[in-house]
Amino acid sequence: MKAVLLTLATIMASAGSMFAQNLPPDYYWEAGINGGLCGITRPLGPANAYEGTKTKPVADFSARLNYFLNPNWMLSLDIGDRKWQSEGSWTLNDKYGQTLRTRPITFLIADHALTETVGLNYVIPFYTRYNTYNRSNLYFGVQFGLVTTINDGSLSYSKYKASPDSGYTYTSKYDYAAGTGYTFGVQVGYTYYIVPRLGVNVEIGTRYAHVKTEDEHYASENSKFYLLYFPETIGLRWRF
Repeated sequence: MKAVLLTLATIMASAGSMFAQNLPPDYYWEAGINGGLCGITRPLGPANAYEGTKTKPVADFSARLNYFLNPNWMLSLDIGDRKWQSEGSWTLNDKYGQTLRTRPITFLIADHALTETVGLNYVIPFYTRYNTYNRSNLYFGVQFGLVTTINDGSLSYSKYKASPDSGYTYTSKYDYAAGTGYTFGVQVGYTYYIVPRLGVNVEIGTRYAHVKTEDEHYASENSKFYLLYFPETIGLRWRF
């Protein structure tokens, strides 16, 4: 029993020297870059024919500036960019009303979905054994701000290339119009500092975006849409 108590005391003393102490931040500012993948849901809001049926992960990039109010609270400014796209199929009818085979169609929701957000995170700091510096930070919090989608609202066409009308032309790519809206969500991340100033970061998040566009096609079917997106990134951090 005595040995067990001594072991527990040693573990508690070691953990106490590394975890969640109320020490002032080593540095109050932190800048960084992130890169990774982002999954999205199909856009909802437009008619079903303009939503697509599947999506693929795309590249996600962002720049980050953090400010530590104290050891446990961090404000952040994030500017990010990613591409939103879905795919589906349309059943075609020729000029005589005859039903043709389905053909794939791509919906470019946003060639660039630019986000400008601010965040508030709760931080759990970890320290080196002798408190020489803050070794790492585990954090989780909320983020909210603006989203701007850049797109030209164009339509692209292809030929059917099959009987009974191989020259029939159909819409094969539908670009949503540009728009603006808002976004918010949650994230959790971890930063490990290789040296006191330089660290590596990993972060995952779930965010909602609601966008209004200036659509001019098909009775403005996509003039408003909303979706979820899921950035998963790794990055670098520099404290100053």
